[in-house]
Amino acid sequence: MTIYTPADKQDFQTLLPTLREGDCVQIGSFSALAATAAELFEAAAALEERGAELISLREGIDTRGEGGKLFFVLCRSLRELERADAPRRRDGIERAKEEGRYKGRKPIAVDEGLFDSVVSLWQSGQITARDAMARLDLKPNTFYRRIKEREEQKMKDYKKVEHEIKAEIKEAAKQSRRDLDALKKQVRAEAKEVRKAADEKLELHDVEREMRHERIRAEVEHRDAVRQMKKDVEAEAKELKKLTEQD
Repeated sequence: MTIYTPADKQDFQTLLPTLREGDCVQIGSFSALAATAAELFEAAAALEERGAELISLREGIDTRGEGGKLFFVLCRSLRELERADAPRRRDGIERAKEEGRYKGRKPIAVDEGLFDSVVSLWQSGQITARDAMARLDLKPNTFYRRIKEREEQKMKDYKKVEHEIKAEIKEAAKQSRRDLDALKKQVRAEAKEVRKAADEKLELHDVEREMRHERIRAEVEHRDAVRQMKKDVEAEAKELKKLTEQD
């Protein structure tokens, strides 16, 4: 496995065709992959298609683990939702424009990588908010709105992932209970067979013991019969001898 660390979106796009299954892309934050959520979903899909892994230090994402795989599942679902919802949004905007109700405006363009690095410096106390705004050339309202939007989106993403993980855990628990029930049934069946075999063995032991007793009794009776026969023969011999002497 090779770990790559692209510096920005362009570097990632150059690296993407060379990735092989099992390779890993490590980034500081999602801004190194994409400037929008839609681009992030596409980047995640491209990585999953190539069998590559992703580590994002800031967001705490690591797809090498079982829980991390949910990130690809989430991005795939959101990507399909984004694609399915795009035509409806376009139609809604066009209707709003025709009716004079469309008041949207183009957001102020901000380099996502620069924004993340500057905000990180500000949040760690290395620069002031005024310095951060000056570096980004943003007004206070725009600066704080962007931060709020990112935090809200991050929270939504975390909750979504948390929901997916809880669902997976719940299903795994159900499966574990089903497996445990099946194992209990198997153990009970095997125990029944063991008891049956033990009973049969005990019965066979009783038969063998009775046969030994019968054999012993037969041997005793045989010895007694031989002993009695010997006595009878000796008695007859004595009588015959006695008769012979009288003659």
